[in-house]
Amino acid sequence: MPYQIIVHTPLWVWAMLAFLVYRGWSAASDREAAIIKVATVPLLMLGLSGLGLYELAHADALALGAALLAAVASGAGSWRAAGKAGTVAYPERGTVFMRGSWFPMLMMVGVFVVKYAMGVLRAMHSPYVQDASVVVVVSLLYGLFIGVSAGRMLRILHLYRQAQLPAARLSA
Repeated sequence: MPYQIIVHTPLWVWAMLAFLVYRGWSAASDREAAIIKVATVPLLMLGLSGLGLYELAHADALALGAALLAAVASGAGSWRAAGKAGTVAYPERGTVFMRGSWFPMLMMVGVFVVKYAMGVLRAMHSPYVQDASVVVVVSLLYGLFIGVSAGRMLRILHLYRQAQLPAARLSA
């Protein structure tokens, strides 16, 4: 059965996994990146998590409430952590310096695994996809992924914007 699952997985899914692993590996080292590149993967993670949540629980108030609670809590924690992570904005160059961390790899692979597992269960017409406890737990995970991605991205954009303000005052 695992062989059949892997063989019937579309190639673009494996390409996406390769891209996420590549980006996660890159994030493990200190780096300076263009601000647009810094936002690309979190936006992708937000999109994948949001789509997964919609597909799973778009009409389930309890699951959506759990996802919202997880998103707010993890977003606040991610906002605080990103501010202490040694992130330095260089608006004159349009870049941000970030310390290396394996956490982005964990998050990206986590989103992939949850979304992939739910896709497999849905394709197999598994009754687990409709099980209330599974729906709530997976919704919590999607909320966690949404909050962490949004909190970190928004904090980095905030730090970037703050770094732009002194430069704007000096030129005025």
